Amino acid sequence: MDRNRLQRLQALLEQEKRELLAVVDRLTGPGGLESPQDEADRELSAYDNHPADYGSQLYERSKDLGLLEAVRLQIAEIDEAQEAILAGNYGICQNCGESIPEQRLLALPSTVLCVKCKRETEREDASPRPVEEGFLEPPLERQESEATDYAFDQDDAWEEVARFGTSSDIVEKP
Repeated sequence: MDRNRLQRLQALLEQEKRELLAVVDRLTGPGGLESPQDEADRELSAYDNHPADYGSQLYERSKDLGLLEAVRLQIAEIDEAQEAILAGNYGICQNCGESIPEQRLLALPSTVLCVKCKRETEREDASPRPVEEGFLEPPLERQESEATDYAFDQDDAWEEVARFGTSSDIVEKP
């Protein structure tokens, strides 16, 4: 890649980084995400607010936190591309070592992967199931040795609960 094109791409990266840093400043500035939520609300009392108002505020704050995280990831990608420029391997895919087409670099200057490798990493990252399912244990299954011939009915449930006491067990003190 010639020096002129490289300088143009470097300028695009720097401009994009400045814009993203401005977004971070707006999100984290005074009254923003860096301050506690009760300070950001600018309310002296929560007494007269409807619970739905709190839901709306929580939704907006969580949306802003997601946006902030995405912007910080983009800045990290730009930093990685700038390091590649300094190392002299910008425009070369970090996975396969093939040259990244100039059209891709112009469209996405922070990229360090060719289209083929990027698709492969996205395919690996994509999961049709929620992440939480990996941490869930399978439901408890009855062992055949534990199986009994009776059903746990309403009376059995009352007896189990009543073992801990009832309201009739409370005696008023004179």
